[in-house]
Amino acid sequence: MPEGAAFQSFFLQSFAIFVMLAILSVLIIVHECGHYLVARLFGFQTPVFGFGLPFSPHWTIARKWGTEFRIHALLLGGFVLIPELGDETSLEETFSVPLKPFRKFPIWQRALVAFAGVGFNILFAYLVMVVMFFSLGRPESTTIVQSLINEIPIASQAGVKVGDELVAVNEVKVSNTTDAIKKLSAHKNDLVTLDLLRNGQPVRLSMRTNADGKVGMGLLSPVTYKKVEGGFLRTCGEAAVKLWTLTGSMLDALGQMLSGIVSSIGQHLTGNAKAHTPGALGLQDLHGVLMVVALGADYAQQDWNQLFLFTIMISMDLAIVNLLPIPALDGGHLAFLFFEALRGRPVKENVKGELIKWGFISLLLLMAVVMVNDVTALFTGKFEFKSGHNKNSNNGKAPAPNESTSPAIKAEPSTNK
Repeated sequence: MPEGAAFQSFFLQSFAIFVMLAILSVLIIVHECGHYLVARLFGFQTPVFGFGLPFSPHWTIARKWGTEFRIHALLLGGFVLIPELGDETSLEETFSVPLKPFRKFPIWQRALVAFAGVGFNILFAYLVMVVMFFSLGRPESTTIVQSLINEIPIASQAGVKVGDELVAVNEVKVSNTTDAIKKLSAHKNDLVTLDLLRNGQPVRLSMRTNADGKVGMGLLSPVTYKKVEGGFLRTCGEAAVKLWTLTGSMLDALGQMLSGIVSSIGQHLTGNAKAHTPGALGLQDLHGVLMVVALGADYAQQDWNQLFLFTIMISMDLAIVNLLPIPALDGGHLAFLFFEALRGRPVKENVKGELIKWGFISLLLLMAVVMVNDVTALFTGKFEFKSGHNKNSNNGKAPAPNESTSPAIKAEPSTNK
């Protein structure tokens, strides 16, 4: 590669990484602003608003409105200390702003404060979706046969051609590459019927998959944008419907992952661990910040417009994950408040403290798994950290963002070898 081209590639990659880190930072701040603003609205004390992880060194930016605003050395995190919400970690903090005597707030106000971060992430995702609909149009993806795998000539021998659009598997519509791989992987060594579009004409082909449920196709889901006809209200309505549909797909994928994780843990505990099933979701498919940045940088270098969808999905992923009923997450706070409302009294402090402690331990273990998966994926080339190349995709492009590319959900290679 010429020196000038290499420098340009490095510059674009570095800039794309910077943009992805900036997007993640904005989404974190949006989440914490939700907690902060709603807490202030109801009169909760908020002695600290921190950007970054709380256990790292910090610098004070300002002290205003009874709040110390900090930036921490370890970024990509955030927190708001709200002692009156019942956050034990807040009580251990030495505050540089004076606190007033604590007030007792009703459950509904505490619940709204706990939910506000999630609510702001959902609202932000919707606003980005509306902007995308107005500026680009409605995103629509198709599943295109990008390549045929010589080592598995099933599809090519059956008559599949490069450029065909995959519409359905066994008369069940395919929404994207991940969906196609999932549907094919469910039929191992089985007869399947593929509905295709070739030059606008329907084609139906039958073939038998191999033992892994593969037929030898490299797939790609390019995103196109279709102008929304109608006025402001219709466009906003269609944006809401699209966000609802996308969120439903993400929840379905998360459900599959949780089921796979439970199954995987059960197999290891009983000594019946099995090889990973293609198309199945498990602990090995859990990814985090490194993979988000890698994939996001790939998308950005191919088509900056894809960052709209990627930002929407990461924002919704933050909302979904934070709603999980795990102590130390927003969902854990809401679960404690729910039991308090049912019982008429708060959960005992010693019980709550133990649950929060084990919740933190679980999150730390999960973070360790995610980090190992991210590093392994990057070093093995599962998702190469360079301009738009997915080692397993048989093409020079990363798959278009879909519900499987969020950090808590599997990022499936776009191939069915």
